[in-house]
Amino acid sequence: MDMAIVILGASQYDGRASMVLAARLDEAIATAAEHSGKDVHFFTLGANMPGDRFTEAQVARTYLVDRGITESQVHEVPEGNDTVGSLEAVLQEHAVLFGTPSYLITDPLHTVRAKLIAKQLGWSPEVKGARNCPYYFPRKEWWGGLAHEAGGLVVAVLTGLLGKKVGQNIRWFLYNVEALIRPRFKTRHGLIRNSSSNSANVSSEDGIE
Repeated sequence: MDMAIVILGASQYDGRASMVLAARLDEAIATAAEHSGKDVHFFTLGANMPGDRFTEAQVARTYLVDRGITESQVHEVPEGNDTVGSLEAVLQEHAVLFGTPSYLITDPLHTVRAKLIAKQLGWSPEVKGARNCPYYFPRKEWWGGLAHEAGGLVVAVLTGLLGKKVGQNIRWFLYNVEALIRPRFKTRHGLIRNSSSNSANVSSEDGIE
């Protein structure tokens, strides 16, 4: 493998990629085309929501294969309902990424926070925002995304400075605020809380802080 392209998950609708996820995948394909001749591998990320038949990673993999990417070049990591969880999962499952030139594909507004989180995990990919992301200034969704990223960036910075527990408490507070403004995120927030709680219980049982 000469190069890796990691695509963060986004919503899917019963096996169909959302416009946001499709934009990220199209950016990944375009990035690979810029490096023709290299052995490029794709890593699709993201779990599913309650009741979903498909994971974000699974839908992303199918999207890439349907557009001519060889199946053996696509690695599905169907874990994580947020950036931290997804990146932790792919880096744990594919440690080879630490020593491979890599791109991380997400939305333009998310690039700064994604880069910071990757750095906190000891990974230094080149982060690219999908050029055809449907959320752009001055659309309403762009402002919502900006507010979400501002809050997420505060959490990421404070987690690095003050530790995971403090960062997590701030995160839960901001989730409660966001749920009032953007109710559709409540389910995902609940999954992230449960995942974090389960991880904490496992860590406690293993004697890991």
